[in-house]
Amino acid sequence: MDENKNFQPEEFQDQDFRDTFGDGAEFQKAFDREQPLPAEEPVPEEPAAPAAEKPVKKGRPARKKGYGFLGIPHILATAVWLVIILWVGVSLGRILWVCATDVLAFGREEQIISVTIEETDTLDDIGQKLEEAGLIRYSELFKAYGTLTDAREDISAGTFNLNTIYDYMALVNHMSSHSSSREVVKVTIPEGYTCEQMFKLLEEKGVCKAEYLREYAASGELDQYWFLEGVERGTPNCLEGFLFPDTYQFYTNDSAANVIEKLLDGFDYRFSDDHRAAIDALNVKLSAMMRENGYGDDYIGTQYYDVRKVIIVASLIEEETANSDESYKIASVIYNRLTNQKEHPFLNIDATLMYVLGHKEALTDEDLAFESPYNTNINKGLIPGPISNPGLNSINAALNPDNTNYHYYVLDTKSEVREHHFSETYDEHVNFINKLKEG
Repeated sequence: MDENKNFQPEEFQDQDFRDTFGDGAEFQKAFDREQPLPAEEPVPEEPAAPAAEKPVKKGRPARKKGYGFLGIPHILATAVWLVIILWVGVSLGRILWVCATDVLAFGREEQIISVTIEETDTLDDIGQKLEEAGLIRYSELFKAYGTLTDAREDISAGTFNLNTIYDYMALVNHMSSHSSSREVVKVTIPEGYTCEQMFKLLEEKGVCKAEYLREYAASGELDQYWFLEGVERGTPNCLEGFLFPDTYQFYTNDSAANVIEKLLDGFDYRFSDDHRAAIDALNVKLSAMMRENGYGDDYIGTQYYDVRKVIIVASLIEEETANSDESYKIASVIYNRLTNQKEHPFLNIDATLMYVLGHKEALTDEDLAFESPYNTNINKGLIPGPISNPGLNSINAALNPDNTNYHYYVLDTKSEVREHHFSETYDEHVNFINKLKEG
């Protein structure tokens, strides 16, 4: 039996269902025919609450066809942009042209102008000087060029004769240390000048400021000079004896390094290999003299004369000599005393005190007792350093002294020529001095 025929859902038992469908026979027939149930009506959703009204943004008015930015017609806008681009291009071109004419020195009349560059000048300082002199138009442009090319490394101190037709590169080249545009000055440095006297003279001649020379002499890098080995640096006069007196051609407003090194080069050139060999011969001679005076080898070994000691003696000769002919006799007196300090402990050379106290006309008793290692009246042996820069004649005399027994000398004021009187003994020396006093 079909179970569907007896199906009697409880919900179908109510009166309304029977009133509608009777006893359910029709519904059963429909069900048996597998008719689909009537579609269930959708439950209407409750209407959503109206959303709050949003403010309406006011947009730009629609552009008219053929119009662009700010309502400007496209053709006009394009023309404006072209004009702007053209103006910018022309302006940049003019700027570049102006810069190029200055860098390349276009359109200038030829003229020679003197410019002085100091050692302490910066690129900015140099640019200002060139602009003020009329050699360039734009100092800032030169500064930029110099920065890009490291031009300051090539520019030297000095006074330069520069042409207005020089471009930037030519200006830098003609301000270098070896430029033919540099002004040259000839300076003769007298023999026997001290370092300080040299520095003041060079400043007077416009070569270099004395303060720069003092500074470089004290602390400049001078390791390339063999004869300065063992020389204690740090003072302006530490190079005393090695700045060779001669006639030089210097550049005006030159660097202290160039000036000092040129003077040292002068000494290096003049003090030849023959002079070096003469030092050895001198030590052999002095050793024999000390041995004759009763000194042993141990003492003699401590009395070796190197180039510095030779120059010290040469500076004494330079200051004590009245004329070049007596230099070798003066040298003999100095060595005769130094090799026999038992009998002659002091050199008694006034020039050493003059070096310390200043070149006075005469020394007082107080001066003669002045406490200083350079006072040869109270200190035995050789002084610590040279007292001047000796010339070649005095150097040769220091290396090749005469063979004499002289131990004393005094200036002969009665002689027609300026010269010294030499004596072997103290008594002879005193007698001659008394004769001079008698008139």
